Amino acid sequence: MTALLRKALVPPEAEPRAEEARGAGPLEQAAGAFRLPLAHRVRTPGFAALLLTGALALTLFGVHTFGLGREVAATVTHVQGESCRVTWQDPWDSSRGQRARVDCYQGEKAGDTLRISARPWPARGEAADLEDSRFMVVLGASVMGLAALVGIASSSARSARRLRLLRRHLLSTGETAVGDAGRLVVPWWSWVAATLGLAGAGLLALAYGFGQPVRAQVTGTTEYDMCAIAWEDPWDGTPYTAEVDCDGVANGDHLEVSALPWPLRGEAFDRDFTPVGLGFVTAFGTGVALLGVGLYSRRSRRSRALVSTARTSAEVAPAPMRQTAGHPPGAGDVLDGAHLTALSRLLFAREASGPKRRRPEPDPCSGRWWRSPALRRIVIASGIPWGAVVVLFVAAMWSGWWWVTAFRLATDRPQTAIATVEYLHEEFPLEPWLLPGAAEMSFVTTDGRRVVTDIVHGDPAPAEGDTVGIEYAPGHPSVAAIPGDPGLERGLWVSGAVATLALARLVWCGVTTGRILRRLLRAARRGQTRLFDYLLLPGGEEPGTEAPMLVLFEPGAQRPTSVMDVVPTAVLLPPEGSLELRSVPQDPAAAVAWIGEEPVWPTSPLTVLDEDGGEEFLRGYVTDLVPPGVALDAVPAPDYPAESSPDR
Repeated sequence: MTALLRKALVPPEAEPRAEEARGAGPLEQAAGAFRLPLAHRVRTPGFAALLLTGALALTLFGVHTFGLGREVAATVTHVQGESCRVTWQDPWDSSRGQRARVDCYQGEKAGDTLRISARPWPARGEAADLEDSRFMVVLGASVMGLAALVGIASSSARSARRLRLLRRHLLSTGETAVGDAGRLVVPWWSWVAATLGLAGAGLLALAYGFGQPVRAQVTGTTEYDMCAIAWEDPWDGTPYTAEVDCDGVANGDHLEVSALPWPLRGEAFDRDFTPVGLGFVTAFGTGVALLGVGLYSRRSRRSRALVSTARTSAEVAPAPMRQTAGHPPGAGDVLDGAHLTALSRLLFAREASGPKRRRPEPDPCSGRWWRSPALRRIVIASGIPWGAVVVLFVAAMWSGWWWVTAFRLATDRPQTAIATVEYLHEEFPLEPWLLPGAAEMSFVTTDGRRVVTDIVHGDPAPAEGDTVGIEYAPGHPSVAAIPGDPGLERGLWVSGAVATLALARLVWCGVTTGRILRRLLRAARRGQTRLFDYLLLPGGEEPGTEAPMLVLFEPGAQRPTSVMDVVPTAVLLPPEGSLELRSVPQDPAAAVAWIGEEPVWPTSPLTVLDEDGGEEFLRGYVTDLVPPGVALDAVPAPDYPAESSPDR
């Protein structure tokens, strides 16, 4: 089996030749197990997969809309804030007219001509503008794709680093550790900063290296020192419009800008402020990336020096290790006690700063459970679904005033009035066809008061200056709605469903965590006690951040009987020794370990290795920590202090 697994993990070119293998030592032969093929080294975390999916969806949308679509001239029939209703002749069937709503920001009026991209089947009749929509699609796909690549690179680098650490422990001597002091370490936030710097540099090169300077005419000014401009494309003469930064420019003036090439044709940047801003982004991202590399590489060099010193000291005074006669460490089954002991010592040797001091855990029999820092962290982590809390908060902030409007109109006898639309608020995603939009309207109440308030509406939205019939609560005239408009009712249904799901998630997690907490406290307070030997295996690359695994042995046995994950602070305890395990006979899975007169709280149920594939799970876990074919040399037992639980 080991040979088959090794053959699957190691590419043919990494296998040593027979004549070379005969002259190589066991450690040199073990190094081949770390030469994994590239496909096995790439790791894709969940968030990176989601970002890649989003980038792919945006790319497909852009290809379908702007690649397969047809560019046509549409006529603006109505302007609603920053969107225009347009009509055009179908480019595939000239006898058929189409109409839709697209974004427009250049002060278009009814009757103007607007260049759009008509979408093909299966979205015939839909369209998108050729300026901001195309730019946002390209920008969104690029940012999401780069973020996903950063996540994949960071995760793959962490996985590769773990293999390199194991390989270094197996193969290096004191001199090799000193020689490796120059290796660079790149933290994840340096990857993010480098991505930011590369994005800034790419935009700089695209706009001012490959772009073309053109003379554009200012057609209008907007807020925040922005100018609406119009120019002819320097490549094919197509007229384009956009918004750029400007200062002290009046309507009708001419402004020199940089027209961007493909894939951002139709966009332009000014030649004054934007180059400076992009240059700052590039310099800032590059500087932060280099700072992270320098800081982490320095810390890595210091840690490797401490590891080398600790290894040299341990070799001077070696200690016996758990071993069965005739079964040297690393030989035979990976679940052998000697193999697990050597693996535990090997991984915990990375803690170069020596044993740390652990904050004491209070006795659950003599106090309230919330006095335990570990139990508080478990309850906060598993009993409060923070995603549901965020969703509930956003739903309440977004739709709270809809519910107030519906409640006031239902409990107070409403009055009718005629309101004038003063201003249409900017539409957010899903508005107004699923969630209601909002418009600022003014009306006069029956007692002569003039009220200006926001009123929700559905699709189609009223235009600015239109008059609509409304109803309002006499006691609270700022609470008003449009009778018969489906927007408010639809918004109540959607927000109510979202809030109900979030609340159900909160209740479910609270009830489940409360039940688990009662089981653990019952085991810790009234459970029966059994004695076990134990080993700790780190739960991740950085001890203290992920739940380690507690491997339990019957006293004197060489095969583990059960395992369970425990709180991350357990890595500050001795990685091997004896413990008391408390549980009730009716619920053996809810067990609590006691080490050094203190409880070590579990984060998973006790798993018996001869039930439900528990042994196969542990075998796969250990095999993942050390690839097949690696033989662990005997690692001296560290000298742990007798006191294991004073304050940190």
